[in-house]
Amino acid sequence: MKLSFCALAALVCASNLHAADWDGIPVPADPGAGNTWELQSLSDDFNYSAPAVGKSSTFFERWSEGFINPWLGPDLTEFYAPNSSVEGGNLVIKASRKPGTNKIYTGAIHSKESLTYPLYMEARVKITNLTLANAFWLLSADSTQEIDTLETYGSDRPSEAWFDQRIHLSHHVFIRDPFQDYQPKDAGTWYATEDGSSWRDDFVRVGTYWKDPWTLEYYVNGKLARVTSGVAMIDPNGYTGGAGLNKPMQAIFDAEHQGWRDTQGTEPPTDAELADPTRNKFLVDWVRFYKPVPDTGNGSGNAIVKEMASFSTTGKDGTAVGGDSVIGFNPNGDNINYNTLGDWGDYTVNFPESGNYQVELVAASPESSGLGADISVDSSYVGTVSISSTGGWEQYSSFSLANPIYIATPGDHTIRVQSSGGSAWQWNGDEIRFTKVEDGGSPPPGSGSSITVEAESFDAVGGTFADGQPQAISVYSINGATAINYVNKGDFADYSISVAQAGTYDITYYIGTGVAGGQVDFLLFEGGSWVNKTQKAVPNVGWDNFQPLAGGSVYLSAGTHQLRLYGGGTNDWQWNLDRLVLTAN
Repeated sequence: MKLSFCALAALVCASNLHAADWDGIPVPADPGAGNTWELQSLSDDFNYSAPAVGKSSTFFERWSEGFINPWLGPDLTEFYAPNSSVEGGNLVIKASRKPGTNKIYTGAIHSKESLTYPLYMEARVKITNLTLANAFWLLSADSTQEIDTLETYGSDRPSEAWFDQRIHLSHHVFIRDPFQDYQPKDAGTWYATEDGSSWRDDFVRVGTYWKDPWTLEYYVNGKLARVTSGVAMIDPNGYTGGAGLNKPMQAIFDAEHQGWRDTQGTEPPTDAELADPTRNKFLVDWVRFYKPVPDTGNGSGNAIVKEMASFSTTGKDGTAVGGDSVIGFNPNGDNINYNTLGDWGDYTVNFPESGNYQVELVAASPESSGLGADISVDSSYVGTVSISSTGGWEQYSSFSLANPIYIATPGDHTIRVQSSGGSAWQWNGDEIRFTKVEDGGSPPPGSGSSITVEAESFDAVGGTFADGQPQAISVYSINGATAINYVNKGDFADYSISVAQAGTYDITYYIGTGVAGGQVDFLLFEGGSWVNKTQKAVPNVGWDNFQPLAGGSVYLSAGTHQLRLYGGGTNDWQWNLDRLVLTAN
């Protein structure tokens, strides 16, 4: 998926810009105090061509033909790929007779992406003049949870006037074995026109706000039509095990023959009705999806969004994990999976202006602990997103970096996302978002401000190399300086530092060695474990010749940090160190 600003007022795409058909139509639902609506990438105005046979690449960016699994539809229905197309600015779901049978071919499409609450979804549609169901709905992958934004039966047969004037607004929860089905059946599930007219006479807007697992708000033509909430209405029989409507679901557009209508006296469409092009088409002008996000005061919740599968490069640091045959992130549609500890992806992100940006990662994992994502900007580590279990590999939630990142110059920057923590299997990723923070957040530290760490001021030292000294690392004085020596391969010294202002700091070591194969590693204690941030080879300039050595850069949030310097080279003898200086860049 291309990089995009997810706001109506400022869509910035890698493809051509155009006004969306829903521009100027407000979202009728309330996103909540302090929030605004953010447009999602699945939204589609169908202003392109996708022939009945073959479709088009634009269509397949978001949609797949047919149902979410091999099921061909209920009763006389047979989902048939050539009965869906995009033409004339509409998605067309067509019904026709299957030759030589009493079966009914209908079109069906479903989203490649799975959706989760909180979510507002809305479509502008024109229904068929047939006794078939016209449907816009969500369904979980295991077919146990369903949300019906639109289920309506338009027909000019005199016997069908009651259904012709109503839209069914409902949901289902199921147990599949043995089969049990609950849906609310109160009168409020059938929403009638105010003047007794037919819903098929014109286009109609139908929307649902899936607010949380226990709340659904239904909207028709921008008006609140129904609220379904609480255990007694969502799942009174406990089919979801007390979880409510909590599973990721895929969006579906289709038309269906439903046998219960035959039972109550409604005849299926005739051959003549199915052959009439003025009757047999369910049209979708557009569909849009939104999520509520914090309103930062920067327009309409502008967020720069990168799909996790849109990395420029990917790879792995560290050892392979059993069962993971993929090096780095594995693309799965717009998402990534098979992400194990040390996997990373690089993303090119265009920031339109300098300043502070909040970072959000949309991820999913059933793992109970040890989950994280290290974020780096242009090779400088800026922080770790702490991730907790979402209960499943496809149950996505949003996780935020504790502090905003600072972008010094507008334009393209390389963002690296790398899995971190103690768990071998990490998380699946949906997208990463960057939202401009106008007020608050930490500005960059003043250029030139610095933190000096004297090498001998360690909190603790460690190592296993037998060098005959009373502790792993020793302290000595030379030429008026106090320094550390007897640093062997695998030895380390730990320090505590206090950072007044968050930002990116350049590392300078005043260090020396008398051998080749010396290396100093800089680690920070994050999320319960030590994370290696930079490694620098130490040139052979003499053991007591403490020359400045640039060691890379690191992002430090305001507050207290534990850092570790580690002898990471190949030689048994590593280096001597006078001091370490961290300078704000």
